[in-house]
Amino acid sequence: MFAGMPSEVRRLWSIAAGAALAYGISLRDAPYPDQAIAKVLMCGFLALAAVHHAERRERFWLCAALAASGVGDALLALQDLPISFVGGLGAFLVAHLAYCALLAPLRGRTAGWRRVTLPLMWAAAAAMYAAFFPQLHELAAPVGAYMLVLCLMASLALAAQLPSAATALGGLVFVASDAMIGIDRFLEPFSGSTFAIWFAYAAAQLLITAGVLSRH
Repeated sequence: MFAGMPSEVRRLWSIAAGAALAYGISLRDAPYPDQAIAKVLMCGFLALAAVHHAERRERFWLCAALAASGVGDALLALQDLPISFVGGLGAFLVAHLAYCALLAPLRGRTAGWRRVTLPLMWAAAAAMYAAFFPQLHELAAPVGAYMLVLCLMASLALAAQLPSAATALGGLVFVASDAMIGIDRFLEPFSGSTFAIWFAYAAAQLLITAGVLSRH
């Protein structure tokens, strides 16, 4: 996964991974002062790594996706804000659109496990939305739009022709992370959800970026 990643990019990516781990551990004491700042560090360091990416178009969209993700992270951490959830949803919608713009030109034919996974993911997303729907009320349209764009991003990640499968796996893990958010918020809160959601989300961002940044 790191074979094509320049040393400076690898260093910043590793710092981002460390920041993600540290934030996950800190969730034992949440909420706490400056939590939003601690939460955005992972995306901040990943964006610094992305700045060194050689391909200009990919660099722009990757930085845009990470910047929007950082805004979403901060908003979701500031749960006392009235716009915390909806604002975070909107920020991540923008992030997924940026990822779509990044990945669309890299797409090719899906084969093997990716080809099998693609329809299964869409079917699972449709079933999940149907389960959420009775609890969504005024959020039905925005959540539906978000899920469509999320699955489109993951589909493009599965189809991306990159040196490793990291980005494809990252797209799928992003779907899993957001599915856990939906289950916890709209169906039934579950034990350890905060940790499970964060570590799945962090793994998704780290995998997506690793796959792209390893490409010359």
